[in-house]
Amino acid sequence: MSPNEGRDVEEFLLELGIAELSAGYPVDEVTNTLTSVSRALGRDEMTFVTLPNSIVFDDPATGRARAISESNHTLRMDQAAAVHRIAREATAGTLAPAEGVVQLEAIPTMPPRFPPWSTLLGYGLVSAAFALIFRVSLWGVAVAAILGLVVGLMQREGVRRPSIAALVPPLAALVCAVVVFGFSSVLSQNAESLRVVAAPLVSLIPGVALTRGTLELAAGHVISGSARLVSALVQILVLTFGILVGMQIARVSPYDLTDLTENLLPWWVPLIGVVVYAVGQAFVYNEPHGAIRIVVALLLVAFVVQGVCNLFLDSVFSAGIAAAAALLIAVVIQQKVKRAPLPAFVLFQPVFFLIVPGSLGLIGATEAFTAEPLGPAISNQNALLTTAATVIAITIGMQIGSLIGRTITPLVNLRPIKKT
Repeated sequence: MSPNEGRDVEEFLLELGIAELSAGYPVDEVTNTLTSVSRALGRDEMTFVTLPNSIVFDDPATGRARAISESNHTLRMDQAAAVHRIAREATAGTLAPAEGVVQLEAIPTMPPRFPPWSTLLGYGLVSAAFALIFRVSLWGVAVAAILGLVVGLMQREGVRRPSIAALVPPLAALVCAVVVFGFSSVLSQNAESLRVVAAPLVSLIPGVALTRGTLELAAGHVISGSARLVSALVQILVLTFGILVGMQIARVSPYDLTDLTENLLPWWVPLIGVVVYAVGQAFVYNEPHGAIRIVVALLLVAFVVQGVCNLFLDSVFSAGIAAAAALLIAVVIQQKVKRAPLPAFVLFQPVFFLIVPGSLGLIGATEAFTAEPLGPAISNQNALLTTAATVIAITIGMQIGSLIGRTITPLVNLRPIKKT
């Protein structure tokens, strides 16, 4: 291999690893992909170390060791699908490294699948969907939908102006708290449910990072797992701070702060919320063609399994079982669907926000900071402990679902499904 070819291989592997990190791939998956691609390119001797924001590799053949840091650009799901396609072709040995670098460099500038207005609409639909899932009042659903649009606009502005991106989460939380608590206190004597405030903030709540960080810690990746977990916890505290400031501006007493409203919507309303969420998140994350129907199926499976299990088991165990069932199906689809649009864990990603209690963690943290001594404090501490236990249960469920899926897939006699 000539020196130029060696540099092309190294550059391609580093760019591919960073692209996968930007697409939200776990560090284990990135390392496995780079190892498989390097072997396909005849470079079995190369070794890789993956961190949450960088790739380090050692090449004994050339005596070089290089590291590259992840860019701040987070890829959409349609862009993640392009990364997945490139990795699949490279693993099969059908993509030259130089061409792979060109394709990877073009991904950040890919136009989104859906127009900007539909993406903005998606934020409103996602917010309204979680308000329906929380079964808040109809007034709360309407307000959550409007605030979802506002938060979407703020996030878009943060992407356009990176210098103010760090201010978007606390400012969004403040605006949501002022509007919800301020108007509800005018319309009635009781403050509206805290879940109405949390619903528009779902897109800012790091539910995926919480579970993925716990998953990496359980797998022994202390550095990457701790980094993700600390980052997620700081994000929740920042959102909590914004809500607390908004409460002060709206002059809401901690005694008036409630988790649930007294007048809940009917039990079947969350089913509508799941469907609305499926449509909204498809717009928000620009899901590629062929992925939407798979994600809808995973969402319905997770929600139904969790609901049925709640009838017989504790909510913590129900969340773990739902995660295992959904990820199991995602793994089977990845293995059996020819040219699957996305890997299993990316297809599974929207399910996180449905079963991972990131929003419940935000609610529990807010109430803990506003709790009066003894009674309320004890209940809020229990809420935070339940949230932590649920994250761990989901992590274990994901490990079990992934293991079963990869074990039984070679034994399952399914005819591969062609992508249409």
